[in-house]
Amino acid sequence: MIIFILDRGFRDSIPIIEECGYVPHMPSSRGRGEQLTTLDANKSRLITMCRWVIEAINGRFKKDYKIFRHTYFNVAMQNIMTDFKITAAIINATRRPYEDSVYVDQFINIINVRTNRENELAQYVIENNMNRQRVAFMPLDGNNPDFRDFPQLTFEELILFTLGSYNLRLARSYCHEHIRPNGVYMIELYRHQELINNKILIRGRIQSRHVRARQYYIYILINPATQGRQSVEDYYCSCIHGRRTVGSCAHIASIVYFLSWARHQQQI
Repeated sequence: MIIFILDRGFRDSIPIIEECGYVPHMPSSRGRGEQLTTLDANKSRLITMCRWVIEAINGRFKKDYKIFRHTYFNVAMQNIMTDFKITAAIINATRRPYEDSVYVDQFINIINVRTNRENELAQYVIENNMNRQRVAFMPLDGNNPDFRDFPQLTFEELILFTLGSYNLRLARSYCHEHIRPNGVYMIELYRHQELINNKILIRGRIQSRHVRARQYYIYILINPATQGRQSVEDYYCSCIHGRRTVGSCAHIASIVYFLSWARHQQQI
């Protein structure tokens, strides 16, 4: 069986690929304002994890060899494969090959456990229309002592939480955007005793990188009775991938990154 791992640019080719007997996998998409289901969001994350090496190799071609950055003219098409093979040989001879992450076995275990897990926190937030409830939330800064219950994680635990370093790099960028001049990272704290006894629900607001008028709401459920990565029991974001339970979106990662690691390092 031949499997095609594609990005959304190939969406019009899916019927033809299936007619030829191949199995295509492409990240799911939704209409404007709609969220992916938990299962679709998880599958999309698995596809992007597999596609990362493809994008990384393409980046090497385009970064170092200008000819592959632009549209190829028809007159040169007869030489494209020769040029590509020569370039590939140079890259293989001079660049360090990619290797599996040292966390690959742990990633696989997390994926197997969480792929079919439903996001119960998302259901609770949506059913109670909590994105519109502002009275119960108290704005606090990230250095407030009320956040002493938030677990302190190692950087390795953060990588396992996000299933890779890509969203951690985005998380750092988000932190810089939401830090105030006085060094305060503004988030909001919410405690709801009826949700689960003695657990803390934290909500944050993140400005979209793509649409200035759009903000995303992030919910993180913390269990102070447990330690390390396991104490972050559940999380949900109002962005398109926010119901994901395999890894997390960059919005959730930014708050977890700041509260669990960066603020303890005196840097972001």
